[in-house]
Amino acid sequence: MGDLREQGLSPVARFSLALGAVLAATAIALSAGTAYLVSRYVADETSSFTQDAVASHFGTVFKGDVFQRTLNEDEEKQLTQYVTFHFSIYNVVATQFYDRDGTIVFSYDDSEIGRKIDPASLPGLTQALAGMRSSARTTIVADPRLAVPGSTIGYGSYDTHKMDGMTAGQSLPPGMARMSALEAWIPVRMNGQTVGGVVVWRDMDPTDAALMRIQATIAGIILAAAVLLWLVLRGVYVRSSKRIVAQAQALEVSLGERERTYDATLQSLANALDVRDSETGGHSDRVLQYMELVIEEVGVDPTSTSMLRRGALLHDIGKIGVPDHILRKPTALSDAEWVIMRRHPEYGARIVAGIPFLEDVSEIVRHHHERWDGAGYPDRLAGEDIPVGARIFAVADSFDAMTSDRPYRRAMSVDAACAEIARCGGTQFDPEVADAFARIPSERLARIAENAPHTHPVAVAG
Repeated sequence: MGDLREQGLSPVARFSLALGAVLAATAIALSAGTAYLVSRYVADETSSFTQDAVASHFGTVFKGDVFQRTLNEDEEKQLTQYVTFHFSIYNVVATQFYDRDGTIVFSYDDSEIGRKIDPASLPGLTQALAGMRSSARTTIVADPRLAVPGSTIGYGSYDTHKMDGMTAGQSLPPGMARMSALEAWIPVRMNGQTVGGVVVWRDMDPTDAALMRIQATIAGIILAAAVLLWLVLRGVYVRSSKRIVAQAQALEVSLGERERTYDATLQSLANALDVRDSETGGHSDRVLQYMELVIEEVGVDPTSTSMLRRGALLHDIGKIGVPDHILRKPTALSDAEWVIMRRHPEYGARIVAGIPFLEDVSEIVRHHHERWDGAGYPDRLAGEDIPVGARIFAVADSFDAMTSDRPYRRAMSVDAACAEIARCGGTQFDPEVADAFARIPSERLARIAENAPHTHPVAVAG
């Protein structure tokens, strides 16, 4: 499957190939299994039918005298006619009758009559004399006309041979043919006793040909069903894939719209705070821009970028809970007022934490005034215990504060603020974040700082 992906095949093509392979393997296994079961059933039924058919003729059609005495020429000729006629119905091309001593008392081949064979040398005869039936597949040379009902060939000597000692290239006697046969041994019972055994060789070529046609038909049906199933399942997959892709695209559009709605809502909240805290107007937007520059240098996981941006927009949302006379005081705050002001990260975290998709943002809101050396607030976290987003934000927030005018002080130049960030690396700020900030060109920082409240132009060292 990896190779299919490397070849750039579409999902539908990969599914079609995989489904085709599975169905093909299933069809082959099912065809092979069915063919085996059918062939076994046919073989068993043919053996049983042949044995029953031969056994049914003794005692009703054939005389039992043949196993008890030697027949004269007329009797032998008449018996040959009876046997040939009745056995030809079952495609029998050769037969031999044995008495209990192993003597052949009847055969299509006259030269074999009277020949005695040790029953122990023929397992089939041994089983027949013991009252048991048996059968096996073999190959013989015989006259195929003997298997044709109503054959008019003369009765007498039918030179029938088994394949023992014959080579494949050896020429056959006139009228003879090699054929696949079923060798069946059947006991002959008279008056409740086994008086002999009969072996018949049934021509199986017609049966094998019919079996091949049956197996081919079954295989064709299975193949057609597999192809039909492949077409149906592939069609279902294609339709489902199109529907899923369409739904995924619609969902993506919906999620994008929801994200934009969230961000627009957060922007509105940040703007509302800027209106209330007019002295720091645009602060959230500028901090967001500084953070994006730091993120480029630090190499933050892209999946965290949206969370950091939202944290930048909402970091001061807790100032909603700070009284106006403190928030908008034109002079420096007293110690008591600073106690109240420093609670705004806690207020903001509680506000944001109640919104499911802003749970991670609440950490930035709560900890954006923590210091690397542990001297910050509200939880006095230190080092890497401070969330990385809050560490990045602290640098961007402090830089904007330093480059913006306040009622109680004037803004610092961009270079001076950069120097202060570098100086506080390892104490107030994460040293790695401070180093990353130092790599940002001053010109890019100055373009953002120009939008901060100033009573004089932004200074950048030339």
